[in-house]
Amino acid sequence: MMTEEAERVFVVCSDLMFSGGIREVGISQGIVLEFIDSEEKFDEALESFRAVLFMSDLHHHKLGGEAAGELVKKLKTSKKNKDVYTIAWGKHTEPELLKSAIQAGFDKVVPRSLFVKEMPEFIQQAASRIQMSG
Repeated sequence: MMTEEAERVFVVCSDLMFSGGIREVGISQGIVLEFIDSEEKFDEALESFRAVLFMSDLHHHKLGGEAAGELVKKLKTSKKNKDVYTIAWGKHTEPELLKSAIQAGFDKVVPRSLFVKEMPEFIQQAASRIQMSG
């Protein structure tokens, strides 16, 4: 049994271009990304890893919208992951969706265009948190 838990950036994203960009930045920062595409996979990741960042696409076919809100609540009530920084993004044309993500407990909710611009910085900050704790 491991005493030190592996740290990961949890990512819920079904958009291939976004996923590719996120993966690229993660690799360049030397951090391991955990791509999550189902609630079961999320629960497994919660058990197995300590999240240093949670990024969620509010338009994910399975885990978007209300489901994203449920995931963030699960994360925040998990003992080892309750302090993780959470970010959600969605289309700026759907302000209600963005507002509901804020109400669900995400630390930051941004339109897609802003997420694309700021994502490398989010991952960089997560990488420095991993290095500080390691």
